[in-house]
Amino acid sequence: FPTFISRQNLGWIRVIFATFILCTTIYTMTTQKNVLRVNYLKASKLRSLPIEIKGIKGQAMFTSWSWNLLGLSFAVSGLLTLYVDTIMKNNTYSIDEDKEKMIESLPFMKIGLRMCVILFEISAPVSMLVSAVVRYALWPKALKGNGTDTLKRPDILLQHNANIVMSLVECGLLGGLKIRFIDMAVAPLFGIAYILFAWGMKHRWVESGEPQFLYFFLDTTLGKTTSIAILALEIVLLFFYVFFVIVDDILEYFAGTLIIHLAVVGTIASLLCRFRD
Repeated sequence: FPTFISRQNLGWIRVIFATFILCTTIYTMTTQKNVLRVNYLKASKLRSLPIEIKGIKGQAMFTSWSWNLLGLSFAVSGLLTLYVDTIMKNNTYSIDEDKEKMIESLPFMKIGLRMCVILFEISAPVSMLVSAVVRYALWPKALKGNGTDTLKRPDILLQHNANIVMSLVECGLLGGLKIRFIDMAVAPLFGIAYILFAWGMKHRWVESGEPQFLYFFLDTTLGKTTSIAILALEIVLLFFYVFFVIVDDILEYFAGTLIIHLAVVGTIASLLCRFRD
Protein backbone atom coordinates (compact mmCIF):
# COMPACT_ATOMS: atom_id res chain seq x y z
CA PHE A 1 0.00 0.00 0.00
CA PRO A 2 2.36 2.76 -1.23
CA THR A 3 -0.39 5.30 -0.56
CA PHE A 4 -0.03 4.70 3.19
CA ILE A 5 3.56 3.45 3.48
CA SER A 6 6.49 5.01 1.65
CA ARG A 7 9.41 2.90 0.46
CA GLN A 8 11.59 4.38 3.20
CA ASN A 9 9.03 3.60 5.92
CA LEU A 10 8.63 0.09 4.54
CA GLY A 11 12.35 -0.44 4.91
CA TRP A 12 12.37 0.84 8.48
CA ILE A 13 9.37 -1.31 9.46
CA ARG A 14 11.19 -4.40 8.20
CA VAL A 15 14.35 -3.38 10.06
CA ILE A 16 12.29 -2.85 13.24
CA PHE A 17 10.81 -6.34 12.86
CA ALA A 18 14.32 -7.77 12.43
CA THR A 19 15.60 -5.86 15.47
CA PHE A 20 12.66 -7.05 17.58
CA ILE A 21 13.43 -10.66 16.62
CA LEU A 22 17.13 -10.20 17.38
CA CYS A 23 16.39 -8.67 20.78
CA THR A 24 14.05 -11.53 21.65
CA THR A 25 16.73 -14.05 20.69
CA ILE A 26 19.40 -12.28 22.77
CA TYR A 27 17.00 -12.09 25.74
CA THR A 28 16.25 -15.80 25.48
CA MET A 29 19.91 -16.76 25.23
CA THR A 30 21.11 -14.59 28.11
CA THR A 31 18.30 -14.80 30.66
CA GLN A 32 16.25 -17.93 30.08
CA LYS A 33 17.04 -21.37 31.43
CA ASN A 34 14.61 -24.20 30.92
CA VAL A 35 14.53 -27.91 31.64
CA LEU A 36 12.75 -29.80 28.89
CA ARG A 37 11.17 -33.23 29.29
CA VAL A 38 9.91 -34.62 26.02
CA ASN A 39 6.62 -36.52 26.14
CA TYR A 40 7.64 -39.55 24.08
CA LEU A 41 4.99 -41.88 22.74
CA LYS A 42 4.29 -45.13 24.61
CA ALA A 43 5.93 -47.17 21.86
CA SER A 44 9.22 -45.29 22.28
CA LYS A 45 12.30 -47.09 23.60
CA LEU A 46 13.70 -43.89 25.07
CA ARG A 47 13.53 -42.57 28.61
CA SER A 48 12.36 -38.99 28.98
CA LEU A 49 15.34 -37.32 30.63
CA PRO A 50 15.60 -33.67 31.70
CA ILE A 51 17.31 -31.63 28.98
CA GLU A 52 18.79 -28.31 30.07
CA ILE A 53 17.98 -25.68 27.44
CA LYS A 54 19.97 -22.47 27.87
CA GLY A 55 22.32 -20.17 25.97
CA ILE A 56 23.07 -21.24 22.44
CA LYS A 57 21.30 -24.57 23.04
CA GLY A 58 18.08 -22.61 23.37
CA GLN A 59 18.36 -21.82 19.68
CA ALA A 60 18.31 -25.52 18.73
CA MET A 61 14.52 -25.72 18.77
CA PHE A 62 12.87 -25.61 15.35
CA THR A 63 10.85 -22.66 16.61
CA SER A 64 14.08 -20.71 17.13
CA TRP A 65 15.36 -21.70 13.71
CA SER A 66 12.16 -20.38 12.18
CA TRP A 67 12.22 -17.23 14.32
CA ASN A 68 15.82 -16.35 13.52
CA LEU A 69 15.41 -17.08 9.82
CA LEU A 70 12.42 -14.73 9.72
CA GLY A 71 14.58 -12.08 11.41
CA LEU A 72 17.29 -12.56 8.80
CA SER A 73 14.67 -12.27 6.06
CA PHE A 74 13.38 -8.96 7.43
CA ALA A 75 16.92 -7.66 7.97
CA VAL A 76 17.97 -8.36 4.38
CA SER A 77 14.76 -7.08 2.81
CA GLY A 78 14.64 -4.01 5.08
CA LEU A 79 18.23 -2.93 4.47
CA LEU A 80 17.89 -3.56 0.74
CA THR A 81 14.69 -1.50 0.65
CA LEU A 82 16.43 1.40 2.41
CA TYR A 83 19.37 1.11 0.03
CA VAL A 84 17.09 1.19 -3.04
CA ASP A 85 15.26 4.18 -1.57
CA THR A 86 18.57 6.02 -1.14
CA ILE A 87 19.61 5.19 -4.72
CA MET A 88 16.27 6.45 -6.03
CA LYS A 89 16.55 9.73 -4.14
CA ASN A 90 20.11 10.37 -5.28
CA ASN A 91 19.58 9.47 -8.94
CA THR A 92 17.08 10.06 -11.71
CA TYR A 93 15.85 6.48 -11.90
CA SER A 94 12.10 5.90 -12.03
CA ILE A 95 11.04 2.83 -10.09
CA ASP A 96 8.44 2.06 -12.75
CA GLU A 97 10.35 2.81 -15.96
CA ASP A 98 14.02 2.19 -15.15
CA LYS A 99 13.95 -0.62 -12.58
CA GLU A 100 15.82 -3.03 -14.86
CA LYS A 101 18.41 -0.35 -15.63
CA MET A 102 19.06 0.17 -11.94
CA ILE A 103 19.32 -3.56 -11.22
CA GLU A 104 21.71 -4.12 -14.11
CA SER A 105 23.87 -1.20 -13.02
CA LEU A 106 24.38 -2.76 -9.58
CA PRO A 107 25.49 -6.39 -10.03
CA PHE A 108 25.00 -7.30 -6.38
CA MET A 109 21.40 -6.05 -6.50
CA LYS A 110 20.21 -9.22 -8.23
CA ILE A 111 21.84 -11.31 -5.51
CA GLY A 112 20.21 -9.20 -2.79
CA LEU A 113 16.79 -9.41 -4.38
CA ARG A 114 17.15 -13.16 -4.82
CA MET A 115 18.13 -13.51 -1.15
CA CYS A 116 15.06 -11.51 -0.12
CA VAL A 117 12.74 -13.78 -2.07
CA ILE A 118 14.35 -17.10 -1.06
CA LEU A 119 14.56 -16.21 2.65
CA PHE A 120 10.90 -15.18 2.76
CA GLU A 121 9.83 -18.21 0.71
CA ILE A 122 11.37 -20.38 3.42
CA SER A 123 10.50 -18.40 6.54
CA ALA A 124 6.83 -17.66 5.77
CA PRO A 125 5.55 -21.25 5.34
CA VAL A 126 7.91 -22.48 8.08
CA SER A 127 6.50 -19.91 10.50
CA MET A 128 3.00 -21.11 9.61
CA LEU A 129 4.07 -24.72 10.21
CA VAL A 130 5.50 -23.80 13.63
CA SER A 131 2.33 -22.02 14.72
CA ALA A 132 0.09 -24.81 13.42
CA VAL A 133 2.13 -27.58 15.06
CA VAL A 134 2.25 -25.74 18.38
CA ARG A 135 -1.47 -24.97 18.42
CA TYR A 136 -2.82 -28.27 17.11
CA ALA A 137 -0.16 -30.83 18.15
CA LEU A 138 2.36 -29.77 20.79
CA TRP A 139 -0.01 -27.80 23.01
CA PRO A 140 -2.66 -30.57 23.27
CA LYS A 141 0.15 -33.12 23.83
CA ALA A 142 1.64 -30.96 26.61
CA LEU A 143 -1.77 -30.63 28.29
CA LYS A 144 -1.89 -34.41 28.60
CA GLY A 145 1.71 -34.68 29.75
CA ASN A 146 4.01 -32.37 31.71
CA GLY A 147 2.00 -29.18 31.29
CA THR A 148 2.22 -26.09 29.11
CA ASP A 149 4.29 -23.81 31.36
CA THR A 150 7.18 -23.73 28.88
CA LEU A 151 4.90 -22.93 25.95
CA LYS A 152 3.37 -20.04 27.90
CA ARG A 153 6.65 -18.24 28.56
CA PRO A 154 6.45 -14.71 27.05
CA ASP A 155 9.41 -15.21 24.70
CA ILE A 156 8.09 -18.60 23.53
CA LEU A 157 4.62 -17.18 22.97
CA LEU A 158 6.16 -14.47 20.82
CA GLN A 159 8.04 -17.02 18.74
CA HIS A 160 4.92 -19.14 18.26
CA ASN A 161 2.58 -16.29 17.42
CA ALA A 162 4.40 -13.13 16.35
CA ASN A 163 6.25 -15.11 13.69
CA ILE A 164 3.12 -15.94 11.68
CA VAL A 165 1.62 -12.50 12.36
CA MET A 166 4.70 -10.73 10.97
CA SER A 167 4.84 -13.08 7.97
CA LEU A 168 1.20 -12.39 7.16
CA VAL A 169 1.67 -8.64 7.67
CA GLU A 170 4.56 -8.68 5.20
CA CYS A 171 2.57 -10.72 2.73
CA GLY A 172 -0.69 -8.82 2.99
CA LEU A 173 0.02 -5.32 4.26
CA LEU A 174 3.64 -4.33 3.65
CA GLY A 175 5.85 -5.09 0.66
CA GLY A 176 4.04 -8.22 -0.42
CA LEU A 177 7.15 -10.30 -1.10
CA LYS A 178 6.17 -12.99 -3.58
CA ILE A 179 6.19 -16.73 -2.90
CA ARG A 180 6.49 -18.63 -6.18
CA PHE A 181 5.65 -22.20 -7.18
CA ILE A 182 8.98 -22.49 -8.97
CA ASP A 183 10.86 -22.36 -5.64
CA MET A 184 8.58 -24.68 -3.67
CA ALA A 185 11.44 -27.09 -2.82
CA VAL A 186 13.27 -24.57 -0.61
CA ALA A 187 10.97 -24.87 2.42
CA PRO A 188 10.99 -28.71 2.60
CA LEU A 189 14.78 -28.66 2.17
CA PHE A 190 15.02 -26.39 5.20
CA GLY A 191 12.88 -28.89 7.14
CA ILE A 192 15.15 -31.76 6.08
CA ALA A 193 18.20 -29.77 7.18
CA TYR A 194 16.69 -29.42 10.67
CA ILE A 195 15.84 -33.13 10.87
CA LEU A 196 19.44 -34.03 10.05
CA PHE A 197 20.62 -31.56 12.68
CA ALA A 198 18.27 -33.09 15.29
CA TRP A 199 19.46 -36.60 14.58
CA GLY A 200 23.10 -35.50 14.66
CA MET A 201 22.58 -33.93 18.09
CA LYS A 202 20.70 -36.82 19.71
CA HIS A 203 23.65 -37.90 21.92
CA ARG A 204 24.61 -34.38 22.99
CA TRP A 205 21.66 -33.24 25.09
CA VAL A 206 22.44 -35.08 28.35
CA GLU A 207 25.78 -35.79 30.01
CA SER A 208 25.31 -39.55 29.85
CA GLY A 209 25.06 -39.43 26.05
CA GLU A 210 21.77 -41.28 26.13
CA PRO A 211 19.82 -40.44 22.95
CA GLN A 212 17.23 -37.69 23.31
CA PHE A 213 15.17 -35.69 20.83
CA LEU A 214 13.66 -32.25 21.28
CA TYR A 215 10.42 -33.37 19.59
CA PHE A 216 8.65 -36.68 20.14
CA PHE A 217 7.93 -37.18 16.43
CA LEU A 218 11.67 -37.24 15.62
CA ASP A 219 12.21 -40.29 17.84
CA THR A 220 13.98 -42.83 15.59
CA THR A 221 13.09 -45.77 17.88
CA LEU A 222 9.48 -45.58 16.67
CA GLY A 223 10.42 -47.05 13.30
CA LYS A 224 7.95 -46.38 10.52
CA THR A 225 5.91 -44.12 12.81
CA THR A 226 8.74 -41.58 12.70
CA SER A 227 9.01 -41.89 8.91
CA ILE A 228 5.28 -41.31 8.54
CA ALA A 229 5.38 -38.33 10.92
CA ILE A 230 8.28 -36.70 9.06
CA LEU A 231 6.66 -37.33 5.68
CA ALA A 232 3.41 -35.84 7.00
CA LEU A 233 5.22 -32.74 8.29
CA GLU A 234 7.00 -32.25 4.96
CA ILE A 235 3.67 -32.57 3.15
CA VAL A 236 2.12 -30.07 5.55
CA LEU A 237 5.04 -27.71 4.93
CA LEU A 238 4.49 -28.02 1.19
CA PHE A 239 0.79 -27.38 1.77
CA PHE A 240 1.56 -24.18 3.68
CA TYR A 241 3.91 -23.10 0.91
CA VAL A 242 1.17 -23.59 -1.68
CA PHE A 243 -1.28 -21.92 0.68
CA PHE A 244 0.91 -18.82 0.85
CA VAL A 245 1.14 -18.77 -2.96
CA ILE A 246 -2.66 -18.85 -3.18
CA VAL A 247 -3.01 -16.16 -0.50
CA ASP A 248 -0.53 -14.04 -2.48
CA ASP A 249 -2.66 -14.43 -5.61
CA ILE A 250 -5.88 -13.57 -3.74
CA LEU A 251 -4.34 -10.48 -2.18
CA GLU A 252 -2.91 -9.43 -5.53
CA TYR A 253 -6.36 -9.79 -7.09
CA PHE A 254 -7.78 -7.48 -4.40
CA ALA A 255 -4.79 -5.14 -4.54
CA GLY A 256 -5.63 -1.76 -3.07
CA THR A 257 -8.54 -3.04 -0.95
CA LEU A 258 -7.18 -2.56 2.56
CA ILE A 259 -10.23 -3.99 4.35
CA ILE A 260 -9.97 -7.32 2.51
CA HIS A 261 -6.24 -7.54 3.19
CA LEU A 262 -6.83 -6.89 6.89
CA ALA A 263 -9.60 -9.49 6.98
CA VAL A 264 -7.44 -12.16 5.34
CA VAL A 265 -4.46 -11.48 7.62
CA GLY A 266 -6.63 -11.38 10.75
CA THR A 267 -8.56 -14.55 9.92
CA ILE A 268 -5.50 -16.68 9.20
CA ALA A 269 -3.66 -15.37 12.27
CA SER A 270 -6.64 -16.16 14.53
CA LEU A 271 -6.65 -19.77 13.29
CA LEU A 272 -2.95 -20.30 14.06
CA CYS A 273 -2.16 -18.26 17.19
CA ARG A 274 -2.59 -19.66 20.70
CA PHE A 275 -1.89 -17.92 24.00
CA ARG A 276 -3.58 -20.01 26.72
CA ASP A 277 -4.93 -23.44 27.59
